[in-house]
Amino acid sequence: MTGVFADSARAVKTMLRGSWPGRCQLPCGTELCTAKKSGTINRPLGVRVPGDERFLGKREQAIRADKPGLPLQRRGHTMQHTTLSRRDALTAAGAAAAAGCMRALGVAAATDSPQSPFLLSEQGCGRATGYAEANKIVTVGERTHVAWLDSPPDGFRVRVRTFDRRAGQWSPTYTVGEAYDNHGGPALTVDSEGFLHVVYYPHHREMRYRKSKRAGDASEWEDEVAFGRRLTYPTLVCGKDDTLYLTARRSFSNRTWQVELWKRSRGEAWQRERAILESRYRGYAHFQESLAWGPDHRTLHLCCRFHEKTDKEGYGRLQTVAYLVSPNAGETWQRSDGTAVSSPATVDSSEVLAGGGVDHQRILRAGAMAVDSKGQPHLVYSVQERGSARLLIARPRGDGSWQRIDLTEFLPRQWASWNLTAPAGITFASRGEMVVTAQIQQPKKGVSTWGNPTNEVVVFRSPDGGRSFSFALIGRPNREQSHWLPNIERATGHHRVPGRAPGLLYTAGRPGAKNTELLSNKVFFCTASPPKRQP
Repeated sequence: MTGVFADSARAVKTMLRGSWPGRCQLPCGTELCTAKKSGTINRPLGVRVPGDERFLGKREQAIRADKPGLPLQRRGHTMQHTTLSRRDALTAAGAAAAAGCMRALGVAAATDSPQSPFLLSEQGCGRATGYAEANKIVTVGERTHVAWLDSPPDGFRVRVRTFDRRAGQWSPTYTVGEAYDNHGGPALTVDSEGFLHVVYYPHHREMRYRKSKRAGDASEWEDEVAFGRRLTYPTLVCGKDDTLYLTARRSFSNRTWQVELWKRSRGEAWQRERAILESRYRGYAHFQESLAWGPDHRTLHLCCRFHEKTDKEGYGRLQTVAYLVSPNAGETWQRSDGTAVSSPATVDSSEVLAGGGVDHQRILRAGAMAVDSKGQPHLVYSVQERGSARLLIARPRGDGSWQRIDLTEFLPRQWASWNLTAPAGITFASRGEMVVTAQIQQPKKGVSTWGNPTNEVVVFRSPDGGRSFSFALIGRPNREQSHWLPNIERATGHHRVPGRAPGLLYTAGRPGAKNTELLSNKVFFCTASPPKRQP
């Protein structure tokens, strides 16, 4: 590997002289951090390897020849300058570049999961990994199962593959069933015996359900079961006694739209329990609801975004991010302070965190929620207004008020001008680390933000309960192709996020002009691994 180190060293020598190539010519396509040519390195010195977080840390390092040791102030955080000799800087940066190149040449460190994005499919539809509230990744033991929505020439198909973490190998691609259009993607969970359960298919149609024939095996499924009427957007979790809990939007032609709660006890048929959410206005509505269990596996938390009052004046003229909790697995619902809420809940009776909509020129989106080991729910949502967007984490203080963490404050300087927005999701790794995935974008004025080609998937990690976060960009930036619709692995009942590296799915490609358009987008899987310490 001497040649690789030598080539890396030459690239970094050029970099240190002030002539910055921007990208080395090595097989990995490593990107070098940019800086001014004045002799002052104003951004972290290092090598950015696509899909790798090793250049990140709690403190960014910089070299500054004229004022070594002077603190750098950045958005409320302190970075310490580190004075390095030319030789030391060359060695450190060259080693980092070489490490990235070794991976590109097939030399990888021992690991129990893929670290860089792995191409699952080249037949992804316009929303292949869409709807972050629908969990699509389940890890049980040494196997990680992932599901998404393809659109081959013969129509929309729900796919699944399994990664054997011990062997480091992927299974073939298996087809679970058809979907009606690009809204019919899967929601996946697992029961206490390791059997997989998946719901999928509809857009104002019947829901479809299948169970795996064998525990921990996604290659064969029991017969398909249809249930419900005019349903869309499923979420799915599994209870302590293996009862399945599903929510889905129910549309009507002559009344306000709702979210229905369905249950399936072990070995029995699906049963509609009740409507739990309802729009205040007739016509199109969307709820973006997300479910998460508390540690007792009985308390069920719900986050949603009411999207109401769509007409010729605007799409979602009123939008509201709200929260509810059930202490008895969906039987009754209340606010965080214990105030009872009758079903179906509306904006007027729910616990409201944020309000907006087209009428207020304030666009809201909710992401997938999670609950920490102490039972505290964490919601994530984005606010877009006045030409910019920010992503917030919200968690109750216990007195009826909510603490909010603005993740835009943790964006590195080179991304600080970008919009940070949902689709997004939050999860907790095995050591309690908070992991958040979202999108950043820099759309041109007047251009749609939906599927915008500047979209990139990002990950934030906090090891200290939200006091600090590291940042990572997933994959290689490409302003001509949208990297979007991240879906992060979350606990849904009988499985936990493995180790410190939750799985992550995302789509690379365009959204399509209509819901039935068949596309050939790429679908990727990677792990949101923690930053690696440098030797």
